[in-house]
Amino acid sequence: MLVLFIIPPVKNGVLQIKRKNKMLDTTWKRNLLFVWISQMLAMAGFGMCMPFIPIFMREVLHVEESSRGFFVSAFAFAGLTSLCIGTAFWGMISDRFGRKLMLLRANYGAAILFPLLGFAPDVYSLIAIRFLCSFFSGTANPARTLLVSNTPEEKHGYVLGMLSTASTSGNMAGCFLGGILVEFTGYKFVFLCCGFLYVIGGLLTQFFVKEDFSVSRAKKKVRKSLTSFRQIASPLVIGLMSLFLIMGMYGRITQPFAAMLVEMVNGHDNAVFWTGVTSLFTAAGGLISGCLFGWISEKFSHLKILLFAVGVTAVSTFFLPFTGNIYILIVVRFLAALLGGGLHPLLLMWLSRSTDAELKGTYFGWSSSIHQAGGLISSLLSGVVVLYGGVGGVYITSAFLTLLMFPFIFYTLKKDPGKAL
Repeated sequence: MLVLFIIPPVKNGVLQIKRKNKMLDTTWKRNLLFVWISQMLAMAGFGMCMPFIPIFMREVLHVEESSRGFFVSAFAFAGLTSLCIGTAFWGMISDRFGRKLMLLRANYGAAILFPLLGFAPDVYSLIAIRFLCSFFSGTANPARTLLVSNTPEEKHGYVLGMLSTASTSGNMAGCFLGGILVEFTGYKFVFLCCGFLYVIGGLLTQFFVKEDFSVSRAKKKVRKSLTSFRQIASPLVIGLMSLFLIMGMYGRITQPFAAMLVEMVNGHDNAVFWTGVTSLFTAAGGLISGCLFGWISEKFSHLKILLFAVGVTAVSTFFLPFTGNIYILIVVRFLAALLGGGLHPLLLMWLSRSTDAELKGTYFGWSSSIHQAGGLISSLLSGVVVLYGGVGGVYITSAFLTLLMFPFIFYTLKKDPGKAL
């Protein structure tokens, strides 16, 4: 009798657990789907206008050629400065008030501010608006934090890899469409389209993405986890943050000069079109990279993948100024994006496995902020390099900065007792 009395609740309990796990399994997959679409739309909007800023300065704001490189660097510097400050600030806020709220803030903030760039009366106003855009937007970090915080740990690599494909595919589509739309509609319409895509992404997040988050419970966990700065900023974390810093430097130093590289290789004729095509294939390399690295990260050593990707990215970037032909340039940029696109997800996975779960927003905010700080340093550096070494010197510098990752990878490995990579 006692056995018969006990068995049904146990069976029901098992069934309830299975249903609960099935519900959780469905929730993170659903979140991934809609955050993926939202992030793709956001990056499509971003890609529609950002690659063409150097040409926008020349054609619309009538910036002189002798000073255009300086203003391009200043534009990048303004954006990275505010993004560097904003990501750390919003990352800490997300641990207290929720990650979904921060993703909504980023989407709607970008929807309001990015269209204003197309109506800037001069280059100084353009730079000022860019500063505001970067502080209140920035969807990538809250999207990553939201997904990782609501996804089983064994799926973190898959989720981060898939999210990177959203960024690259969106950027790919945006660059291609932007290059076409600018030719037929002008820059103002393109900037307005950018804002519209951010609105759609925000609405998808607001109504279809679910988050298991309690403000009161989160505040207690954060206070409990924040024992001391020394404990949080361990040698392992410092090593990882150094890698994010270098990644920001080598990746961001070339980003503002993509259009100028195309002009250097192919001349000013159809510069907008070829910049769009080149950016399209670059984004395609990043798209394939996200899928590829998500697959091979489950089959091969993450360390070997990371080292191989760093080496090939450095070599490919070094040869970009020496291509001498637009078609070869497209192929080499594709290769650099294919290998370089997997570095960020690998480092984020390493960080996620090595840090406290209750502080994911803080750690991811730090990583993103330091990543932007690397871009901030490189924007200052690029102004000097482009002045004395031209656009080609910027890409050569980027290749040598990429090689700096090797010693920091081995340093961080020594500080990793759990060997999370």
